[in-house]
Amino acid sequence: MKIAIVAPYCSLPGEPNFNRFWYLAVLLSQQHDVLLLTSNFKHLNKSFRRPEMAENASQGRLKVKLLKESGYTKNVSLARVRSHHVLVKDFETWLQNCRHGDWDIIYSAYPLIATNILLGQHKERLGYKLVIDVQDVWPEAFSAVIPALKKIPHNLLPFAARANRAYAAADGLVAVSQSYLDRAKEANPDAAGEVVYIGADYEKLGRAEAKHFGGEATRFFYLGTLSYSYDMETVCKGIQRLAQAGEKVELHIMGGGPDLEKLKQYESDAVKFYGYIPYDEMMSVAKGCDVAVNAIQSYAMQSITNKLSDYMALEKPILNSQENAEVLELLNLLPHANYRSGDVEGFIRAAKELIAHKNGAVDSDEIVRRFKRDISYQKIVQLIERLGGVS
Repeated sequence: MKIAIVAPYCSLPGEPNFNRFWYLAVLLSQQHDVLLLTSNFKHLNKSFRRPEMAENASQGRLKVKLLKESGYTKNVSLARVRSHHVLVKDFETWLQNCRHGDWDIIYSAYPLIATNILLGQHKERLGYKLVIDVQDVWPEAFSAVIPALKKIPHNLLPFAARANRAYAAADGLVAVSQSYLDRAKEANPDAAGEVVYIGADYEKLGRAEAKHFGGEATRFFYLGTLSYSYDMETVCKGIQRLAQAGEKVELHIMGGGPDLEKLKQYESDAVKFYGYIPYDEMMSVAKGCDVAVNAIQSYAMQSITNKLSDYMALEKPILNSQENAEVLELLNLLPHANYRSGDVEGFIRAAKELIAHKNGAVDSDEIVRRFKRDISYQKIVQLIERLGGVS
């Protein structure tokens, strides 16, 4: 088959952070011709890719095309809106230049909404089947910036009609959680659907050696973005309070974002910042720690995130503030304790509880089934091949 993957936020080889679309592109290219379309702008560090990076990333039956974007410095800004507009116009030009039969399947990340609407408009003319992979739910995710929006029914939110239009165009729906798939299927109940968690690369994880810290401290760790959706200030305050009370605790924070400088006021012997570091180094530090921290604001719409996939694969106890029902069910597979975001006293109680019970039972077999990519991603391959008429 000829497959195009549209993933504006995809990480390429040599860049930090895993992206499921590169993994899937490589997997599909073992049997099919694949073109990966992604942005020339890297959202993570707000820098531009050089044109030759597309050629360098291409391999065998997998080719890479960079779409033009104007770039931005702040995640919430008019410059980001303009940048997305530039990308969408460049993508539309590419789509208009395609001919009937060029593609059997187009597999597209959601968001963006606009690229998926365009794919729905051109589907009949070009004769492809469309699969949408729901990574986040927009406009519902606006509640991370404006928490009051969480109280409004999602179909009454701005842009909800456009979101429904995008979902409705799909022949197949894949989502990183059941709640995201359910939302998409409200607009398109007849589409084939699969839930496939972002998952973890167990091979890379297995190669990482646990960092040896020495001493008797209980070490908590956090991976990923530091921004308005994540309540790391409560975590830093809680660890600081525990350390001041004589508890032997440390917090190791790996990642960055707009809240990094504000959080650095808590930097101390007990609270350590690493910034963005390579995945294998990050896993080495995490393996050497004792407890993972899943610090998500109560109003945020995230479900099964990248960091939670890594936490589950590491099989570390999890200190959790996320209220998503699907997440709470998953946490029963290993030791965990819950607290409410913003509640420092609640964090301290939960941390003490987990320190006392961190050696509880772990359902390793079920975690592997759900989170090991070379197993779970076969569901995506099978869906694509079924829609493409490959037996």
